[in-house]
Amino acid sequence: MARKTKEDAQATREGVLIAALDLFSEKGYSRTTFSDIAKKIGMTRGAVYWHFDDKPVLLAAMVDYFCTLREERVEHHFSEINSLEELREAFVEHARAVAEDKRLKKFEFFMAFQMEWSEELLTETHKILDKIRKDPFEKLVAVLSSPPIAGRFRKDIDPEKLAVTLAGLWVGLCKIYLGSCPKIDLASAAADGFDCMMKGALKKEGL
Repeated sequence: MARKTKEDAQATREGVLIAALDLFSEKGYSRTTFSDIAKKIGMTRGAVYWHFDDKPVLLAAMVDYFCTLREERVEHHFSEINSLEELREAFVEHARAVAEDKRLKKFEFFMAFQMEWSEELLTETHKILDKIRKDPFEKLVAVLSSPPIAGRFRKDIDPEKLAVTLAGLWVGLCKIYLGSCPKIDLASAAADGFDCMMKGALKKEGL
């Protein structure tokens, strides 16, 4: 019985997060209330508060939930990344996930074009995320710094700066795909972009 209660609580939590994305996308983050979310999932406002203390906590949990969905899809193919080729495929798989999963596409569109960020809210959200999930940027830097991958780059290549550039490529591709050019093949564009970037960072053959 306890297991069922735990599973029910998890299902309710996920229902709140999915409803939050729907309503934030429709009404805007600032105009959506816990009462709106409770009504959408057919529960009381207290049930929403039982899982989340306030909207910034809910927002951070929503970000964590949908990013984790995307990451789990990638990890299904690559539990660990031990080569530049695997990193490339993981990068492309992130793109496929956004292109093929309507939930993830909606989440990325919301984050790119609809979220009403303020400096205060952005800072608070990052503080909460730091407590509930490992920083994906730090994970990327760690992968790029690993000997099998870092050993293929020129000596002047800084893994952290390369990670910033790769993250910028991802954000830019998503915005182009979700905004002005939705007909592009996001996975192919991700593969081409990754190849172009890495070509400039790799050691020349024979060196």
